[in-house]
Amino acid sequence: MISPSCPLCAVSKMSNGQILHGSHNGVEVLRYRGDIRHTLCVVLDRYLQQRLKQPDIRGFVVDLTEVRSIDSTNLGILARLARAMQKAALPKVTLISNQPDINELLEAVGFDEVFNIVAEGGAAPTGLAETPLGESDIPVSSRLLLEAHRTLMDLNEENRLRFRDVVQAFEEEMKQ
Repeated sequence: MISPSCPLCAVSKMSNGQILHGSHNGVEVLRYRGDIRHTLCVVLDRYLQQRLKQPDIRGFVVDLTEVRSIDSTNLGILARLARAMQKAALPKVTLISNQPDINELLEAVGFDEVFNIVAEGGAAPTGLAETPLGESDIPVSSRLLLEAHRTLMDLNEENRLRFRDVVQAFEEEMKQ
């Protein structure tokens, strides 16, 4: 499958992205490292869907301080998480980011309206067991790519214009 060009995809020559996760007192902690690309989305989406069904979930913290780049599909997955937390009347997801380029990207897609964005977080809780969420052998489905980008479009009018062509391309691909 050839993915359409996306206006906000952060591209880098390295693709060694990693997402680590852990939990402490009902708060899920995700730590993103490196170049975060769509190949991580299937496993991440499954993990988030599973965690959101748990009755003890109290919140999410996503640490982006070690991210070199993040593509629009992963931004869309984060936006879906924010919407799910809103729908469940749970606290806003906290994003930790101290990188000007990443912060600019987060603001450009309207994340400052649906997330708590902070420059630094407290120390990771003692005993936080992190397990890597690796890349999936399952190909990223067009449906997941489409849903992630639709969620970004729904955040604001600028995103609606920004991602319209990408969404149309995915919709066309799914018709085939």
